[in-house]
Amino acid sequence: MTALSKIYKHPKAPAWQISAQAFNQLLQEVEKPARYLGNEVNSIHKNPEEIQLNVALAFPDAYEIGESHVGLKILYKILNEQKHLWAQRVYAPLPDMEAALMQHKVPLFSLENHMPLKHFDLIGITLPYELVYTNILTILDRGEIPVWQKDRRKEDPIILGGGNSAFNPEPVAEFFDAIVVGDGEELILPIAEKVLHYRQSDQSRDQLLQELAQLEGVYVPSLFEIKYFSDGKIEKIIPKLENYSGVKKATVANLDQAAYPLAPIVPNINVIHDRIGVEVQRGCVRGCRFCQAGYIYRPERQRSPDTVKNIISQSLQNTGLEEVSLLSLSVGDYEPISPLLNDLFDEYEKDCVAISLPATRTETLTPEVIQQIKRVRKTGFTIAPEAGTPRMRRIINKGNERSDLMQTVENVFKEGWRLIKFYYMCGLPLENEEDLLGIAEEAKMALAIGKKYTHAPQINVSVSSFVPKPFTPFQWEPQPSIEEISEKHRMLARALKQKGLQFKYHGVEMSYLEGVFSRGDRRLSQTLWQAYQLGSRFDEWQEHLKFDLWEEAFKQTGIDPDFYVTRQRDKEEILPWDHLFVQMKKDFLWKEWEAAREIAFIEDCSTGKCTYCGVCDFHEIKNINYQYSREDKTVEAHSTRRRPLKEEKKQSLGQSADLMSEKTLAKRDLKPIIKIRARYSKIGEAAYIGHLDLMQLLRRAIARAKIPVGFSQGFNPHVRMSMGPAQSLGMESIAEFVDLELTQMIDAEDFRERMNRVLAQGIQILEAWVIDLKTPSINQSIAETCYDIELSQEEFLNGHPDLKDQVLAFLKSQELKLTRYHPKKNRVLDIRPLVKELEALPPNRLRLVTKYQDGQANVRPSEVLDMLFQQIKTPNNRIRKVEARFS
Repeated sequence: MTALSKIYKHPKAPAWQISAQAFNQLLQEVEKPARYLGNEVNSIHKNPEEIQLNVALAFPDAYEIGESHVGLKILYKILNEQKHLWAQRVYAPLPDMEAALMQHKVPLFSLENHMPLKHFDLIGITLPYELVYTNILTILDRGEIPVWQKDRRKEDPIILGGGNSAFNPEPVAEFFDAIVVGDGEELILPIAEKVLHYRQSDQSRDQLLQELAQLEGVYVPSLFEIKYFSDGKIEKIIPKLENYSGVKKATVANLDQAAYPLAPIVPNINVIHDRIGVEVQRGCVRGCRFCQAGYIYRPERQRSPDTVKNIISQSLQNTGLEEVSLLSLSVGDYEPISPLLNDLFDEYEKDCVAISLPATRTETLTPEVIQQIKRVRKTGFTIAPEAGTPRMRRIINKGNERSDLMQTVENVFKEGWRLIKFYYMCGLPLENEEDLLGIAEEAKMALAIGKKYTHAPQINVSVSSFVPKPFTPFQWEPQPSIEEISEKHRMLARALKQKGLQFKYHGVEMSYLEGVFSRGDRRLSQTLWQAYQLGSRFDEWQEHLKFDLWEEAFKQTGIDPDFYVTRQRDKEEILPWDHLFVQMKKDFLWKEWEAAREIAFIEDCSTGKCTYCGVCDFHEIKNINYQYSREDKTVEAHSTRRRPLKEEKKQSLGQSADLMSEKTLAKRDLKPIIKIRARYSKIGEAAYIGHLDLMQLLRRAIARAKIPVGFSQGFNPHVRMSMGPAQSLGMESIAEFVDLELTQMIDAEDFRERMNRVLAQGIQILEAWVIDLKTPSINQSIAETCYDIELSQEEFLNGHPDLKDQVLAFLKSQELKLTRYHPKKNRVLDIRPLVKELEALPPNRLRLVTKYQDGQANVRPSEVLDMLFQQIKTPNNRIRKVEARFS
């Protein structure tokens, strides 16, 4: 293949890297090329000659979704700490990239080394949620790997799965060699070593899979046969390997001792969770009966405050990110949360680092916690009541009262927030009309409270549809049909039609498909393959979902989707996931379902009595949580029924006190005393980073370099930094400028050196100097810009007159009008007055100087080229900005 060039020899087969020419061509044809660069700060690059096993960590969604996934970051760290292993990342290509890959016959490749997937030894694909299943097929198919497990041979990669949906992977089971059920931290290296032995020996693929099946937590689908009754229900699940009748969940016993990334990758673009995520707790034993995560991630295991603080400290130093999120299914159950927040804000408030919490239980959002959260910036407030009445909340075992919710709303508005987001579900088992309309009633009550504190409060109500999940007490329940959920949405829309209330809901067709695959079986693999071939991609994105394609796929494969969605199961039915997570007792889940019918509330087993779900062995696997003593300001590890764990040491933790530390007040009072202007370059792959994303990268580099930059005042402080005009994606430059206001004197050369030590590849400070604080901004001062343009041979030698003649004709023109197309209004622009100089330099170069008007570049080099060569498009030309002239 012409697009590939050989770079090194693999122990068993030749390995390849996408050529630079092919890579750049792909980048020019996609909307966001920075998704595919792989040159981010803290990404791992190794010498291929020293690598014995190449591992691809694939996330079947876009870069900005997958780069926020904590599990992927953990595995990336663990694998890359081994010198002989190299873990690289792969994300699902968006439709524009997939089309470009197919057009140019280039296989899907990794980010770090641009290595085609088919040449990896082990590919780990995350199963985060059901609606990415067609993206898994995209990754395999575009990676030129046999999609079906039965078709793979010795030379093909081992395909490993894992993640939330691994607890019922049956709809995709026939695409995977093996799947990790549960926590993967302690399994990934043993799996990698077994695959390495397989690669370096004459061991067969079947022998390897049988070895992997011996690891607790590893599911090998091909070692089970599924038999069905004529009515479609499962008759029996038949193990093919002796002593392998079921798969236990892999569990990290002590989260405080588990691996965690301290230098996470700094993304090139804005991602959905653009912050440092620190998992303070894994597992939740509150027992909300709809919540799959609350059952599959048992027991509750917490990280100690000291470990959390250490992770945050090192991560901030290594990334420069400006926000930290404390992650947990129920972060309010982390008892030391308030004193921990106080310690964190005392340490980082001076640097304007915000601390945020995910949506949590209303009764755990104390006034202390709310006051802490707003100390740097108001990061948003999301509350998850889940159901609209106390009765319904008892049915789902949420248990909090309406008074708890309204007290929290009062506390939030009192502290200055104007917007609160509520998260609810509709279509829950035993829900009646009063429960449904209770959502609107609670939203209106909250709005009325908000009006006591602000003239324009806003309540955003987000409602998702109930989808029954495996390993929950509701796993036997029917899911409401599309028509039933649509009617519920219409009722809520009418009830919430009021100023100050905003209603959003999850797409009903998306929820229906999620319902099909969440409780599906292996027969759905043919439907998935058919939907993929029909064009289904990114079904979790509303703009990409094509439900009619799914209807056609179900029809062509003879599947009735209602069999999986709207059907009631009985207690004795064999469920597709019954041979997985065998610790979880099915009888326990059924008793919980019976408790729901009786509207009975079951207490938290981390502080109350054991519910005998079957997950804990009470030796290694048990609840571990930290209790805070206000008397001596210490935290101590406990297990079920608050039994102290003597093997864990006590830790000191400052109690919440003053909400603004002296050093923070001192720093906030600092005024800028100097301004530095710097000229920097943006070359190579960095040219494909957009203007706003580049601003973010520079701000984070400033934090890593510990530059004493000033911040704006107010609830949302920002770095005092201004940049020059935005440039077109793909255009290189050695004449970009940035101004910074500093609160301490710093030598300009020292500033340049410190920044260059931490900047991303392709971005370098070329020079810096001190300017007067009152100097006009870059945009106000810039007058002209000079470009060096290297024309591609095929573009300008395609039957055109001599280049100099074309330039001369351009310069003699009195006017040169073009149309800029915009969705709202097109604009006609005469570009001739904006071109000061245009010179042809043999054999195929141009020198262009453009003028600025009102601080803006009103003509782009690409527009000049399009006008120069008329209708001939010039995408392969190399344009570099080489000089900016100031007035």
